[in-house]
Parts: sequence; C-alpha cells; structure tokens
Amino acid sequence: MSVRKRGNRYQVVYRCSGESSPRTETFKSEDEAMIRDMQIKLAKKNGSFEPPVKLAKGVVQHKKDITVDEFLDEYIQVYGLKKWGNSYYSACIGLLKNYVRPYLGARYVRSITTKDIDAYYTMLLNEPAVVVSGHLDTGAKVSAYTVSRIHKVLKSAFGKAVVWEYTAVNPTLGATLPDQKSVKRDAWSDEEAIQALNACENPVLQTAMYLALGCSMRLGEILGLQWGQVHMEDDLVSSGEAYLKIDRELRRCSNDSIEALEQVQRSTVMFKFPVVMPKKCTTTLVLKAPKTESSNRTVYLPMAVVHELQRVQKRQEEYKALLGDEYRDYGLVIAQLNGRPYEQRVIDKMFHKLIQKTGLRPVVFHSLRHSSTSLKLKLSRGNIKAVQGDTGHAEAKMVTDTYAHGFDADRKLIAQEMDTGFFSKVGEHSQAEISSDMLEQLREMLQQHPELLSELLKGQEDTAAKSDYRE
Repeated sequence: MSVRKRGNRYQVVYRCSGESSPRTETFKSEDEAMIRDMQIKLAKKNGSFEPPVKLAKGVVQHKKDITVDEFLDEYIQVYGLKKWGNSYYSACIGLLKNYVRPYLGARYVRSITTKDIDAYYTMLLNEPAVVVSGHLDTGAKVSAYTVSRIHKVLKSAFGKAVVWEYTAVNPTLGATLPDQKSVKRDAWSDEEAIQALNACENPVLQTAMYLALGCSMRLGEILGLQWGQVHMEDDLVSSGEAYLKIDRELRRCSNDSIEALEQVQRSTVMFKFPVVMPKKCTTTLVLKAPKTESSNRTVYLPMAVVHELQRVQKRQEEYKALLGDEYRDYGLVIAQLNGRPYEQRVIDKMFHKLIQKTGLRPVVFHSLRHSSTSLKLKLSRGNIKAVQGDTGHAEAKMVTDTYAHGFDADRKLIAQEMDTGFFSKVGEHSQAEISSDMLEQLREMLQQHPELLSELLKGQEDTAAKSDYRE
C-alpha cells in the first residue's frame, strides 16, 4: 500500500485478496489519503477489511463515503426539521453556511479526526467574523463564543453520523475548545436605573425601559407585545390586578427556515410582517412563540407601568387619527409613528445614546432585566418562585445564579445590619453594667470592713494563678 500524488489529487494504492490488479482510491487532499491508507492497513491487520464496491472501470467509491456537505443536507432534513424551532433553525443554518461548509464541506465525513477539529477551531479564531446584514463591519475575528456554538451543532451532527454509520467515531468528543472567559453581565443598581428613567426623553425607549424594569421582560418580548395581551380594564386597575400575558416575541428569521418548518408543520411563527424590500430581503420580521414553554407567563403590572401604557395608548390613537389609512395597525405596544414594529438593534442604539448622554455605567439593554430581577428578589425577601414567575425561567437556579446581582450598596447595608442586629448583642449578659446604687453600697461596706478588700484582692490573685496553671 502507498499514497501517491497525481496532478492535484492523491491516490491510495492497495491490493485485495483474489485480485490480480491493485486498487486505487482518489482523494482531494493528502490528509484524506493518509487517513484512508491507515484505515485500510488497520482493517487488514484486524481481518475486518471490506473492499469498496467498484462502480465503473477506474472509479472506486467506499459504500459509506459521504462528504460533509452531503451529510449536513441529510442531517438538517432528517433531524433539524424535527427538533429545531424557527430562531434556532435560522441560527444553525447560518453557522453551517458561514463557518462549516466553506472549510469542511468537501471533506469526507469518515476522514475527519479529532486532530482535524482541533486545528479547525484554532484556524477559525483567526478568520474574520461574518457581518450580518444591517450591521456594521467592525473587523472583528471569530470569537471563542461563536466557536462554542459551532461545536454544539457539530457535536450533534457527528453524533448522528456515528448512528447512521457514516463514521466510526464522533471527532468532536475529544476536541479542545478555545478558552472562553465567562463574563458576568453588568447591571445597574436601583439608583442608576432611576437616574436613567428620569433622564430618558425618548418616549419609545422610556416605555421599553418601564416594561423591562417593571415586568422583567426580554427585549424581543417587549417589541412583540400587542394590546390584545395587555389587560388594564378599569376594574382591574382599581383593584391593583392589571396584568399582561407574554406568549410571543418579535424576531427576524431567515425565509428558508420559515418555509422549511412550515412544510413540516413545525413553524412557531404567528404572524409575518410585510417586507419593505421583498426582492433584496432574505429574512422576515415575525411574531413567534417564545423560545421555551416556561416563557409563556402572566405578569402583574405595577401602577407606574399601567400609567405609562395608558399614555402610550392615548398617543397611538392620536397618530391613527392623524395618519388615517397610512397607519399600519398591527396592535403593537411599541410601534413606529406609522404602526410598524421597531427592531431590536434600533432600541439598542437608542439605549446606547442614553448612556452616552447621562454618563452612566455602560450596560446593554438586556441588563435591565437583570436589574429588575435583582430588585424583585430583594423586595420579595428572596421569594425565588414568585420572581421566577415574572422572569419566565424554566429553572429557579437561573434566577439565583444569573440575575441576583449583589450591589456594593446592599452589601454595605448588610454589614450595618450585622452590627445592629447581631454583634451589638454580644456580651450583653456577660458584661452587665453595675448600677451607681450598687457601687455606693460596695464603698460603704469596704469602709466599715477594710479586711474585705484584702480578701477580695486575694481571691483575684488565686483566680489568675489558676488560669496561668491551666495555660
């Protein structure tokens, strides 16, 4: 057996028992040829070698040969369409298209080793990150976080490749991921959030902030909120029971993912907004079900949020009367002047400008949800289940580990409470104060009986001597 180069291809030459002529298998890269050569040698040594089936004269194909591109198409059809929702489907398709297929697509699935995956992950970190349509090119490289997302998809895909017998092992299982520092998301204190609300002059951003802080909502949930889900009728408001139901979110999904999931009746899209430039757009803005079942929830409204929503509702009625047929009424709480939805990146820009104007600590809009959750934990005296009902997390651990931020002001308050509530009581009984009356009586007794003083001093000396002896 040997590996030889022919033009820009590589051939593995070997003999099979009972055949007079040697066989040849051709590969695009030397690595693939070397791996195949080792596989044949190992299989022959173990007695398990099965010669590939000859398709035509001079053409040989292994019965399990399949390229990564071909396999991924099958994986998406057989597995992805059954398991992925609209948002995750769009994300996975994007990762595979931008970062996997260009580098691994032409390789045979069986030829990829753990060493190849390690080298691939290292190489990706030096590649430019793909710029999403509508975003600025900052010149950023592929991040360790993106590599971890790619690894998650490939791990699942190669797992299926093993089950479907396209390869013997999953090469991602022993792969080394690049170091990814877990940075805890910063969040504002109560005072900083109040300062931001007081300084906000943008009515759209202000409403979004009220909903994030008062209702612990995600930005996608805020932008997808419709008046039909808001219940603040007079009787509910007067009894303090106004509420809103969260059962949808605003997302931008690829048209391919929407169409593919609709064909298998697994799409979670409730409504598709008309596309402004249909010929150029490959994505669509939609209202869809939240990412998890636990995200469907009811949140009771603080009166401040009720008053804010009432102002918004009144303002929208004025816009409708002014614009007439030009107003596109989608029933959105957060809407542009003509009724169309706001995208998340627009709200993020508004929020960034507010931070620059006020000089507050730089945080992202999602941090308001962290601030809201921490505040509710504090106000409810640690009632995790009640707060979890507002945030929509499937596990209470997410509330305590991720969102319960400890601010320095609260920690200083705890230290003060330790002084007044705990340490101040130490020594209350062992070091009781002697009253002035008792001192006067003791003085008179010593004047009348001076010999008592010498006895008292002697007793103190004996006690001290015993203490020294024990030590």
